[in-house]
Amino acid sequence: MRSPFTGRIMRIIRENTTLPYRKDEFKIVYNAYECDESQERFTDDKLDLININQVHNQYREKYGIPYPEEIKNIRVKYDVSAKKMSDILGLGSNAYRLYENGEMPSVSIGRLILSIKEAEEFKRQIEFSSHLLKETDYIKLIKNVDHLIHNENDVWRKLVEEEYAYRNIDHNSGFKLLDLEKVANALSYFASSKIELFKTKVNKLLFYSDFLNYQRYGISMFGITYKAIPFGPVPVEYEKIFKYLLDEDIIEIEQFQIDHNYAEKLVPHLEFNADLFNEVELKVLEDITEMFKYKNTKEIVDISHLEPAWIDNKDTRNIISYNKYAFDLKAFN
Repeated sequence: MRSPFTGRIMRIIRENTTLPYRKDEFKIVYNAYECDESQERFTDDKLDLININQVHNQYREKYGIPYPEEIKNIRVKYDVSAKKMSDILGLGSNAYRLYENGEMPSVSIGRLILSIKEAEEFKRQIEFSSHLLKETDYIKLIKNVDHLIHNENDVWRKLVEEEYAYRNIDHNSGFKLLDLEKVANALSYFASSKIELFKTKVNKLLFYSDFLNYQRYGISMFGITYKAIPFGPVPVEYEKIFKYLLDEDIIEIEQFQIDHNYAEKLVPHLEFNADLFNEVELKVLEDITEMFKYKNTKEIVDISHLEPAWIDNKDTRNIISYNKYAFDLKAFN
């Protein structure tokens, strides 16, 4: 953004501050443009979104309100339209769709939506609303939910809820649900850009993609939780992530001998699907590629060792906080 006073491009400043929201207050990293001459500050839609996403995410976490993707996933799980879901829950006709698109529900409605993640509770809501539904719709809904109640072999639920310990949407995951489909497609993007995907390098590419996306959008890209180890920041459960991609035939892993050591390289099978990513995410992937395309694994590791996210946590191998470190990425300052 250009200064209205000088016409020159203004720099982005970031500072810790507190913003009010619904009779509450939340600490965020506030993003704004600052005019060097007048010291006045301005925001645009992009920075406003980063700031408000930080507030909304903390509000949802504090009061147990589901996130938009959770709200959508609940509806998809039951194969119900947004309008019909609104009818079943006694909401306004377009309310459920608005909540899926990011509008903040009240605490009571948020918890109502969260409660129907359990099929038994959703069945009760269908029964309470039977008078609002056509008989054929009612019979179909009850049949579908009964099938879910008695079918405990849901592959995705088993994968995410049983195999992955770090699966929650919270500040450690960048306020996003673990999205392995996006991980797989990001690897395809990097591979198509001629980046060699050695495991150690991949861990850094994922870290920078997630944290840069959080810096620019207030939400991570993949929903991965990271920790610091001697080779830099890595996903907490990266071996499980790679194993899943391998077992699903999404990637293959090739072994190479380099000097006296062995290295493993990921080779994606998927064709990149850009529809899974929004504009911010696509730009992040582009910038990550431009930054690291011609750097080898050691160079990327060395760059990651300059990050406060690694320096502050390496001795204890702590979880790396998105809130604390995403706005201080040295590689992109």
